[in-house]
Amino acid sequence: MKEFDEHGEPVKPPKKKKFSLFGGYWRDGKGVKKEDVITDYNFINFFKLYARKFTRLVWVNALYIVGNFPIFFLLLAVAGFFGKAGVAPASEVFPVINGIRVASGEFSPSMSALLGIHGAMATISAPTTATYILWGLGALVLFTFGPVNAGCTYIIKNLVKGEPVFLWQDFKATIKSGWKQSLPFGILDLLMVGLCSFSLYSYYYNYSRYYVLFYCMLIVIMLYSFMRFYIYTIMVTFDISLPKIIKNAAIFSILGFGRNFIMLLGILMLILLTGALGSVFVPLGVISIFMILFSSCAFMGMYAAYPKIKKYMIDPYYSGREEPDEPDEESGSESEPN
Repeated sequence: MKEFDEHGEPVKPPKKKKFSLFGGYWRDGKGVKKEDVITDYNFINFFKLYARKFTRLVWVNALYIVGNFPIFFLLLAVAGFFGKAGVAPASEVFPVINGIRVASGEFSPSMSALLGIHGAMATISAPTTATYILWGLGALVLFTFGPVNAGCTYIIKNLVKGEPVFLWQDFKATIKSGWKQSLPFGILDLLMVGLCSFSLYSYYYNYSRYYVLFYCMLIVIMLYSFMRFYIYTIMVTFDISLPKIIKNAAIFSILGFGRNFIMLLGILMLILLTGALGSVFVPLGVISIFMILFSSCAFMGMYAAYPKIKKYMIDPYYSGREEPDEPDEESGSESEPN
Protein backbone atom coordinates (compact mmCIF):
# COMPACT_ATOMS: atom_id res chain seq x y z
CA MET A 1 0.00 0.00 0.00
CA LYS A 2 1.37 3.40 -1.03
CA GLU A 3 1.98 6.14 1.54
CA PHE A 4 1.23 9.82 0.86
CA ASP A 5 2.72 12.99 2.35
CA GLU A 6 0.76 15.97 3.68
CA HIS A 7 0.47 17.41 0.15
CA GLY A 8 -1.04 14.23 -1.23
CA GLU A 9 2.12 13.21 -3.12
CA PRO A 10 3.20 9.55 -2.98
CA VAL A 11 6.20 8.93 -0.73
CA LYS A 12 9.09 7.28 -2.57
CA PRO A 13 10.59 4.23 -0.84
CA PRO A 14 14.18 4.64 0.36
CA LYS A 15 16.84 3.48 -2.10
CA LYS A 16 18.81 0.39 -1.29
CA LYS A 17 22.44 0.99 -0.42
CA LYS A 18 24.88 -0.20 -3.04
CA PHE A 19 27.84 -2.34 -2.09
CA SER A 20 31.17 -0.49 -1.91
CA LEU A 21 34.59 -2.02 -1.53
CA PHE A 22 35.69 0.77 0.79
CA GLY A 23 32.49 0.90 2.84
CA GLY A 24 31.35 4.39 3.75
CA TYR A 25 34.78 6.04 3.56
CA TRP A 26 34.11 7.48 0.12
CA ARG A 27 31.12 9.45 1.41
CA ASP A 28 31.13 12.54 3.64
CA GLY A 29 31.77 11.50 7.22
CA LYS A 30 30.62 12.86 10.55
CA GLY A 31 33.65 15.12 10.86
CA VAL A 32 36.64 14.95 13.18
CA LYS A 33 36.31 14.30 16.88
CA LYS A 34 37.94 16.78 19.20
CA GLU A 35 40.18 14.15 20.79
CA ASP A 36 41.51 13.15 17.35
CA VAL A 37 43.28 16.50 16.91
CA ILE A 38 46.83 16.13 18.25
CA THR A 39 48.86 19.25 19.08
CA ASP A 40 51.63 17.54 21.05
CA TYR A 41 53.18 14.77 18.97
CA ASN A 42 54.72 12.85 21.87
CA PHE A 43 55.25 9.15 22.52
CA ILE A 44 51.99 8.60 24.46
CA ASN A 45 49.79 10.41 21.94
CA PHE A 46 51.15 8.20 19.18
CA PHE A 47 49.52 5.11 20.65
CA LYS A 48 46.29 6.98 21.40
CA LEU A 49 46.00 8.28 17.85
CA TYR A 50 47.04 4.95 16.34
CA ALA A 51 44.31 3.14 18.28
CA ARG A 52 41.65 5.64 17.15
CA LYS A 53 42.72 5.47 13.50
CA PHE A 54 43.39 1.72 13.37
CA THR A 55 40.34 0.85 11.24
CA ARG A 56 41.17 3.44 8.62
CA LEU A 57 44.80 2.36 8.58
CA VAL A 58 43.60 -1.14 7.67
CA TRP A 59 41.85 0.35 4.62
CA VAL A 60 44.95 2.38 3.72
CA ASN A 61 47.00 -0.82 3.91
CA ALA A 62 44.57 -2.33 1.39
CA LEU A 63 45.21 0.63 -0.92
CA TYR A 64 48.97 0.05 -0.68
CA ILE A 65 48.55 -3.61 -1.65
CA VAL A 66 45.84 -3.26 -4.32
CA GLY A 67 47.49 -0.18 -5.83
CA ASN A 68 50.80 -2.00 -6.23
CA PHE A 69 49.19 -5.16 -7.63
CA PRO A 70 52.06 -5.84 -10.14
CA ILE A 71 54.21 -6.99 -7.24
CA PHE A 72 52.13 -10.17 -7.08
CA PHE A 73 53.38 -11.07 -10.56
CA LEU A 74 56.96 -10.55 -9.34
CA LEU A 75 56.35 -12.85 -6.39
CA LEU A 76 54.98 -15.54 -8.71
CA ALA A 77 58.03 -15.23 -10.94
CA VAL A 78 60.50 -15.36 -8.04
CA ALA A 79 58.68 -18.32 -6.46
CA GLY A 80 59.14 -20.32 -9.67
CA PHE A 81 55.50 -20.70 -10.62
CA PHE A 82 55.06 -21.70 -14.28
CA GLY A 83 58.79 -22.49 -14.37
CA LYS A 84 60.31 -25.83 -15.39
CA ALA A 85 61.44 -27.74 -12.30
CA GLY A 86 64.79 -29.52 -12.30
CA VAL A 87 67.57 -30.75 -10.01
CA ALA A 88 71.07 -29.29 -9.72
CA PRO A 89 73.81 -28.83 -7.08
CA ALA A 90 72.80 -26.16 -4.60
CA SER A 91 76.33 -24.83 -4.02
CA GLU A 92 77.86 -22.36 -6.46
CA VAL A 93 81.31 -23.76 -5.65
CA PHE A 94 80.47 -27.28 -6.90
CA PRO A 95 81.33 -26.63 -10.60
CA VAL A 96 84.80 -25.33 -9.60
CA ILE A 97 85.54 -28.30 -7.33
CA ASN A 98 84.23 -30.80 -9.86
CA GLY A 99 86.30 -29.13 -12.61
CA ILE A 100 89.46 -29.46 -10.53
CA ARG A 101 88.67 -33.13 -9.90
CA VAL A 102 88.13 -33.86 -13.60
CA ALA A 103 91.22 -31.92 -14.70
CA SER A 104 93.52 -33.52 -12.13
CA GLY A 105 92.02 -36.98 -12.34
CA GLU A 106 92.49 -37.18 -8.60
CA PHE A 107 89.89 -38.49 -6.18
CA SER A 108 91.47 -38.02 -2.74
CA PRO A 109 89.65 -38.17 0.63
CA SER A 110 89.73 -34.35 0.86
CA MET A 111 88.20 -34.08 -2.62
CA SER A 112 85.51 -36.57 -1.63
CA ALA A 113 84.73 -34.49 1.47
CA LEU A 114 84.44 -31.29 -0.58
CA LEU A 115 82.17 -32.96 -3.12
CA GLY A 116 80.06 -34.32 -0.29
CA ILE A 117 79.67 -30.86 1.22
CA HIS A 118 79.09 -28.89 -1.98
CA GLY A 119 77.45 -31.60 -4.05
CA ALA A 120 74.10 -31.60 -2.28
CA MET A 121 71.31 -31.45 -4.82
CA ALA A 122 68.40 -29.01 -4.75
CA THR A 123 65.28 -28.43 -6.81
CA ILE A 124 65.55 -25.40 -9.10
CA SER A 125 63.11 -23.76 -11.46
CA ALA A 126 64.26 -22.88 -14.95
CA PRO A 127 62.52 -19.83 -16.48
CA THR A 128 59.95 -20.33 -19.20
CA THR A 129 58.04 -17.95 -21.48
CA ALA A 130 55.38 -17.61 -18.77
CA THR A 131 58.09 -16.63 -16.27
CA TYR A 132 59.35 -13.82 -18.50
CA ILE A 133 55.77 -12.60 -18.97
CA LEU A 134 55.35 -12.51 -15.18
CA TRP A 135 58.58 -10.51 -14.86
CA GLY A 136 57.30 -8.05 -17.47
CA LEU A 137 53.96 -7.62 -15.72
CA GLY A 138 55.74 -7.25 -12.40
CA ALA A 139 57.87 -4.44 -13.82
CA LEU A 140 54.70 -2.33 -13.97
CA VAL A 141 55.24 -1.68 -10.27
CA LEU A 142 57.71 0.99 -11.42
CA PHE A 143 54.71 3.04 -12.58
CA THR A 144 52.43 2.37 -9.60
CA PHE A 145 54.84 2.61 -6.68
CA GLY A 146 55.29 6.39 -6.54
CA PRO A 147 51.69 7.51 -7.20
CA VAL A 148 50.26 4.95 -4.75
CA ASN A 149 52.72 6.02 -2.07
CA ALA A 150 51.80 9.67 -2.63
CA GLY A 151 48.06 8.95 -2.44
CA CYS A 152 48.37 6.92 0.76
CA THR A 153 50.77 9.48 2.26
CA TYR A 154 48.18 12.23 1.82
CA ILE A 155 45.53 10.16 3.61
CA ILE A 156 47.86 9.28 6.49
CA LYS A 157 48.94 12.91 6.79
CA ASN A 158 45.31 13.93 7.31
CA LEU A 159 44.88 11.16 9.88
CA VAL A 160 47.89 12.48 11.82
CA LYS A 161 46.71 16.10 11.48
CA GLY A 162 43.19 15.17 12.61
CA GLU A 163 41.51 16.34 9.41
CA PRO A 164 38.55 14.65 7.67
CA VAL A 165 39.49 11.74 5.43
CA PHE A 166 37.53 10.64 2.36
CA LEU A 167 39.51 7.58 1.49
CA TRP A 168 38.85 6.95 -2.19
CA GLN A 169 38.38 10.57 -3.29
CA ASP A 170 41.56 11.74 -1.51
CA PHE A 171 43.54 8.84 -2.95
CA LYS A 172 42.41 9.49 -6.53
CA ALA A 173 42.71 13.27 -6.30
CA THR A 174 46.26 13.11 -4.96
CA ILE A 175 47.40 10.74 -7.71
CA LYS A 176 45.70 12.85 -10.37
CA SER A 177 47.22 16.13 -9.20
CA GLY A 178 50.72 14.91 -8.32
CA TRP A 179 51.59 12.08 -10.70
CA LYS A 180 54.12 14.24 -12.59
CA GLN A 181 56.33 14.24 -9.49
CA SER A 182 55.34 10.99 -7.78
CA LEU A 183 55.80 8.83 -10.89
CA PRO A 184 59.46 9.72 -11.64
CA PHE A 185 60.38 9.75 -7.96
CA GLY A 186 58.71 6.34 -7.47
CA ILE A 187 61.00 4.91 -10.17
CA LEU A 188 64.02 6.61 -8.59
CA ASP A 189 62.92 5.37 -5.15
CA LEU A 190 62.71 1.74 -6.25
CA LEU A 191 66.09 1.95 -7.99
CA MET A 192 67.64 3.48 -4.87
CA VAL A 193 66.17 0.79 -2.62
CA GLY A 194 67.38 -1.93 -4.99
CA LEU A 195 70.92 -0.52 -5.27
CA CYS A 196 71.22 -0.04 -1.51
CA SER A 197 70.01 -3.59 -0.83
CA PHE A 198 72.38 -5.09 -3.40
CA SER A 199 75.34 -3.08 -2.09
CA LEU A 200 74.65 -4.03 1.53
CA TYR A 201 74.33 -7.70 0.55
CA SER A 202 77.63 -7.60 -1.38
CA TYR A 203 79.55 -5.83 1.39
CA TYR A 204 78.15 -8.20 4.01
CA TYR A 205 79.37 -11.31 2.19
CA ASN A 206 82.76 -9.67 1.65
CA TYR A 207 82.87 -8.20 5.15
CA SER A 208 86.57 -8.88 5.75
CA ARG A 209 87.52 -6.67 2.80
CA TYR A 210 84.70 -4.11 2.72
CA TYR A 211 83.69 -3.75 6.37
CA VAL A 212 84.13 0.04 6.19
CA LEU A 213 81.87 0.27 3.15
CA PHE A 214 79.38 -2.03 4.89
CA TYR A 215 78.93 0.40 7.78
CA CYS A 216 78.91 3.39 5.43
CA MET A 217 76.11 1.74 3.48
CA LEU A 218 74.16 1.18 6.72
CA ILE A 219 74.37 4.93 7.40
CA VAL A 220 73.28 5.74 3.84
CA ILE A 221 70.29 3.39 4.13
CA MET A 222 69.32 4.90 7.48
CA LEU A 223 69.44 8.49 6.21
CA TYR A 224 67.59 7.61 3.01
CA SER A 225 64.91 5.85 5.06
CA PHE A 226 64.48 9.12 6.97
CA MET A 227 64.31 11.12 3.75
CA ARG A 228 61.63 8.97 2.08
CA PHE A 229 58.90 9.93 4.54
CA TYR A 230 59.72 13.63 4.25
CA ILE A 231 59.86 13.48 0.45
CA TYR A 232 56.39 12.03 -0.02
CA THR A 233 54.91 14.27 2.71
CA ILE A 234 56.34 17.48 1.22
CA MET A 235 55.31 16.29 -2.25
CA VAL A 236 51.61 16.08 -1.31
CA THR A 237 51.69 19.29 0.76
CA PHE A 238 53.69 21.92 -1.14
CA ASP A 239 53.90 22.99 -4.76
CA ILE A 240 57.69 22.99 -5.19
CA SER A 241 60.07 21.26 -7.58
CA LEU A 242 61.31 17.73 -7.02
CA PRO A 243 64.98 18.78 -6.49
CA LYS A 244 63.82 21.22 -3.79
CA ILE A 245 61.75 18.46 -2.18
CA ILE A 246 64.75 16.13 -2.04
CA LYS A 247 66.97 18.94 -0.69
CA ASN A 248 64.50 19.79 2.09
CA ALA A 249 64.04 16.12 2.94
CA ALA A 250 67.82 15.72 3.34
CA ILE A 251 67.87 18.69 5.75
CA PHE A 252 64.91 17.35 7.71
CA SER A 253 66.55 13.93 8.02
CA ILE A 254 69.27 15.64 10.11
CA LEU A 255 67.08 18.23 11.90
CA GLY A 256 64.71 15.56 13.18
CA PHE A 257 67.33 12.86 13.72
CA GLY A 258 66.05 11.88 17.18
CA ARG A 259 62.43 11.44 16.11
CA ASN A 260 63.51 9.81 12.87
CA PHE A 261 65.71 7.27 14.64
CA ILE A 262 62.96 6.26 17.07
CA MET A 263 60.59 5.95 14.09
CA LEU A 264 63.05 3.67 12.30
CA LEU A 265 63.43 1.48 15.38
CA GLY A 266 59.64 1.20 15.63
CA ILE A 267 59.38 0.16 11.97
CA LEU A 268 62.13 -2.44 12.37
CA MET A 269 60.43 -3.83 15.48
CA LEU A 270 57.12 -4.12 13.63
CA ILE A 271 58.79 -5.91 10.71
CA LEU A 272 60.57 -8.31 13.11
CA LEU A 273 57.31 -8.92 14.96
CA THR A 274 55.58 -9.73 11.68
CA GLY A 275 58.36 -12.14 10.78
CA ALA A 276 58.17 -13.76 14.23
CA LEU A 277 54.41 -14.22 13.91
CA GLY A 278 54.89 -15.77 10.48
CA SER A 279 57.51 -18.18 11.82
CA VAL A 280 55.20 -19.32 14.63
CA PHE A 281 52.01 -19.50 12.58
CA VAL A 282 52.20 -18.52 8.89
CA PRO A 283 48.59 -17.20 8.60
CA LEU A 284 49.30 -14.67 11.39
CA GLY A 285 52.24 -13.25 9.47
CA VAL A 286 50.23 -13.09 6.24
CA ILE A 287 47.29 -11.39 7.99
CA SER A 288 49.55 -8.77 9.57
CA ILE A 289 51.13 -7.99 6.18
CA PHE A 290 47.78 -7.61 4.46
CA MET A 291 46.13 -5.66 7.28
CA ILE A 292 48.56 -3.35 9.07
CA LEU A 293 52.23 -3.64 8.07
CA PHE A 294 52.58 -1.03 5.30
CA SER A 295 50.13 1.55 6.65
CA SER A 296 51.50 1.23 10.20
CA CYS A 297 55.07 1.81 8.98
CA ALA A 298 53.86 4.84 7.00
CA PHE A 299 51.93 6.11 10.04
CA MET A 300 55.09 5.93 12.19
CA GLY A 301 57.04 7.80 9.53
CA MET A 302 54.37 10.49 9.23
CA TYR A 303 54.10 10.92 12.99
CA ALA A 304 57.84 11.57 13.11
CA ALA A 305 58.05 13.74 9.98
CA TYR A 306 54.96 15.95 10.06
CA PRO A 307 55.78 17.96 13.24
CA LYS A 308 59.10 19.08 11.74
CA ILE A 309 57.51 20.01 8.41
CA LYS A 310 54.80 21.91 10.26
CA LYS A 311 57.33 23.79 12.38
CA TYR A 312 59.73 24.81 9.63
CA MET A 313 57.55 25.05 6.50
CA ILE A 314 53.82 25.22 7.21
CA ASP A 315 53.75 27.53 10.26
CA PRO A 316 56.17 30.11 8.78
CA TYR A 317 54.13 30.20 5.58
CA TYR A 318 50.85 30.92 7.36
CA SER A 319 52.43 33.39 9.78
CA GLY A 320 54.00 35.30 6.90
CA ARG A 321 57.56 34.97 8.11
CA GLU A 322 60.62 33.01 7.05
CA GLU A 323 62.90 30.96 9.25
CA PRO A 324 66.59 31.68 8.48
CA ASP A 325 68.95 28.78 7.76
CA GLU A 326 66.10 26.28 7.65
CA PRO A 327 64.68 24.17 4.84
CA ASP A 328 63.91 26.11 1.68
CA GLU A 329 60.14 26.43 1.19
CA GLU A 330 60.37 28.46 -2.07
CA SER A 331 56.88 29.80 -2.69
CA GLY A 332 55.59 27.54 0.09
CA SER A 333 52.07 27.34 -1.25
CA GLU A 334 50.18 24.30 -0.02
CA SER A 335 48.53 22.29 -2.74
CA GLU A 336 46.32 19.78 -1.00
CA PRO A 337 43.62 18.11 -3.09
CA ASN A 338 40.05 18.79 -2.10
